[in-house]
Formats: sequence, structure tokens, C-alpha cells
Amino acid sequence: MSSPRSSRGNPSMGDVIRSIAVLALVILAIWGFGRLFTQRPEAPTPAVDYTTTLKSARPAANFALLAPPTLPAGWKATSVRFNPQSWHLGVLTDKGDYIGLEQAKISVDRAADQFAEGSKSAGTARIGSQTWNVRKGPRGYITYVRREAGLTTLVTGDAPRTTVEDYVSSLSAS
Repeated sequence: MSSPRSSRGNPSMGDVIRSIAVLALVILAIWGFGRLFTQRPEAPTPAVDYTTTLKSARPAANFALLAPPTLPAGWKATSVRFNPQSWHLGVLTDKGDYIGLEQAKISVDRAADQFAEGSKSAGTARIGSQTWNVRKGPRGYITYVRREAGLTTLVTGDAPRTTVEDYVSSLSAS
């Protein structure tokens, strides 16, 4: 009579395949767990040279394009767009907060709907010699809007209010 074969000393091919499958499942589970609970850093937003676009856009614009002459240390422009009806400049502060400047030949309501969605009127603010309408939006966004000679200028951001106001006061048409 023959006894059942033991797999202790000389494993059968089935034992080897089962062992490999168990190991593969353990490795797959560890990899899946790591993927679920590991955050990948976002790719840094590349900086753009807004001054080059500004220099070429100013002669072509039929309104005075606003922009800061320079950005504070650590700040970077991340987006710039110009067409004959609008101007956009987006910047990140040294703390990673966003501030966006929009100038467009549209109504204040349309600009607020388009660039400061969900914001509500929150009074006015005097910055330099100009009065701006202030709007507060979701997620801590603060927006400054003014209309002059058919042009709406809107500055919005999630930076602290004083930082956004300092940015607004730095804007120049020259």
C-alpha cells in the first residue's frame, strides 16, 4: 500500500504554484495599500514671463492694461492671456496663494459670475485713490471689482486680504 506523498521535503509543482500565488497576492496587497495612502506631490506650476506679453499687448490694446511693474520676491506669474477685449494675469504668491487679475469689456455682474463665481457683495474698499467694490466668495476668496469707461477690472484671490490689496495698489498702466 502506498502512503500519500508528503510535500515537506520534495514539494510538488502544485505546492510551488500555490506558494507563488500567495506571495503574489501579498505583494499586490502591499502595493495597492501604498497606492491608496500615498500622496504624490503636484507638479509645480511653471512660471511664465508676463512682461513680454504685456509689452507686446499694450500697443495693440484699446484700453490701459494693468499689471504690477515687478512681482515681489518668491512670487511667480503662472498664466497670462490677452485678446482685444480682455487681459488676464494669474500669479502665485511666495506662500502658494493665487491672485488673478481680469480686465474685460463686460459688465460687473458678468465678470463676477465668470471670474468670482459664488461671491457676494461685501461693501467697498478704498485702495490708493480708487474705490473698489469688495466681494467675498467661497473657500476664502476675496474679490475687488471696479468699472470705468466700459472696462471692468477684477482682482480675486485666496491670499490674505492685505496681500490682495497690496497687489491691487501695485497695479500700473505703464
